[in-house]
Amino acid sequence: MNERKYDVVVIGGGPAGMTAAWELRDRSVLLLEHSHRLGGRLYSLTRGDYWMNLGGHLFPAPGSHMRNLMASIGLDVIRIPGNKFAIWFAGKVYSPKSVSALPLTLPLTLRERFSLARIGLAILKAVRGWQKAMQPVYGESTQSRRARVACYLSDISFRDFIKHPPARIDALFRSAGRRAAAELEDQSAGVGVSLFGAVWAGKGDAMAANMMGGSGRLGEVMTELLGHRVELRAKALSVVQQGDAVRVTYERDGRTQTITASQVIVAIPAFMAAEIVKDIPKPLEATLRNVQYGPFPTMGVITDETEPMPWDDIYAITTPDACFDMMFNHANPLRTGGQRKPGGSLMVYAGGKPAAELMRLSEDEIRDRYLADMFKIYPQLRSIIKETKVQKWSPGNTYRPAGFNFDAMLEYCERADTNIHFAGDYFAEIGNMEIAAGSAHEAARRARVRLSAIDKSRQIPSDRAETSNVQNVASAK
Repeated sequence: MNERKYDVVVIGGGPAGMTAAWELRDRSVLLLEHSHRLGGRLYSLTRGDYWMNLGGHLFPAPGSHMRNLMASIGLDVIRIPGNKFAIWFAGKVYSPKSVSALPLTLPLTLRERFSLARIGLAILKAVRGWQKAMQPVYGESTQSRRARVACYLSDISFRDFIKHPPARIDALFRSAGRRAAAELEDQSAGVGVSLFGAVWAGKGDAMAANMMGGSGRLGEVMTELLGHRVELRAKALSVVQQGDAVRVTYERDGRTQTITASQVIVAIPAFMAAEIVKDIPKPLEATLRNVQYGPFPTMGVITDETEPMPWDDIYAITTPDACFDMMFNHANPLRTGGQRKPGGSLMVYAGGKPAAELMRLSEDEIRDRYLADMFKIYPQLRSIIKETKVQKWSPGNTYRPAGFNFDAMLEYCERADTNIHFAGDYFAEIGNMEIAAGSAHEAARRARVRLSAIDKSRQIPSDRAETSNVQNVASAK
């Protein structure tokens, strides 16, 4: 009898869930998050003048859903001035001024040089095609555009696209491709091309900024602003549509609770959504269960050097010869002139099969392996490590294999007879925070349309209301 009722319940407090809850904050809304914080894989820890990023850290361009969300709550970004395509190769870090210079910069055999140039030109051509596909078409919805872009080079794997180059060149592309948390054989060519497109976009780089204060600031500020609309450590157990309402059962503090909502937005990993949302169409359930995720273990590092370091002008290093695939310098955006402050912040991560193997180890074992290879890349690090933190992400990033069919979800999103909506980074060929925020924006719009229709149906039309009032006055007389 005392069951709580809401206009909207949002399940999941990552970028998608936060976006949906914020856009519907004028309604009666409740956001349920299983963990102890909001933010999902946007996670960082403040450390004096720096911050330790442990998850997503590259933010999209102005005008994007994510940047609009950040601006609305007073968060800003800082541009990344450093080199984004440096490579640790044959025991040395190379950081050419342009990616096109790599075949001439790296110490390669003639065969390797030719292979790298051939693949690079093929990817560059494909990136231009991807960028063209990304352009909106007049009258096309964002959801339709995203589905169209996801079809770009989706019928073959990235392995089929680059073939089988010499071993060292293959290792280079395998390491770069694991940013998708998958091996080249497991991701579509469109996924691989989009990864390179995000870095090779030139002056219009779509991923060229970090959040001032660290990625975790988004979840922290959103928690403060949403206040009582957020329940943390709340695990959703089931979502069931019953007539015009939706019943949500969840567990918190050892107690099982049930609430009712007019609309529910499910913004958790796809396979988890398939578990808790009941009685959805079988093709949709199969699609959700078939969405692929790859784990990735990260490690943040805080250093305490007092003088300039050789990595100061570099933001990202691809590391094909290390047990991790990428190394980031998150202090680089702060090296923009003036006196260099002591200390720094670095991050490394692994993807694909190496990540799956590392996930079986303890955090201390992962730390030791990561540090051993970091010391090989930059021996100077041995004496300046101040703090480390390993973060295991499982599920990690989402990606699409060749031939994946997402039509069942797209058809479901067009329906007008459901009060349960889905959002998440799995709505595109490769997951990222902008895809998550964009899909949540669309889910919130659909929920608002449904709420408006319900509100309208509950109101007495103005002409009927006026007639009723006249009759009441006459009757009183």
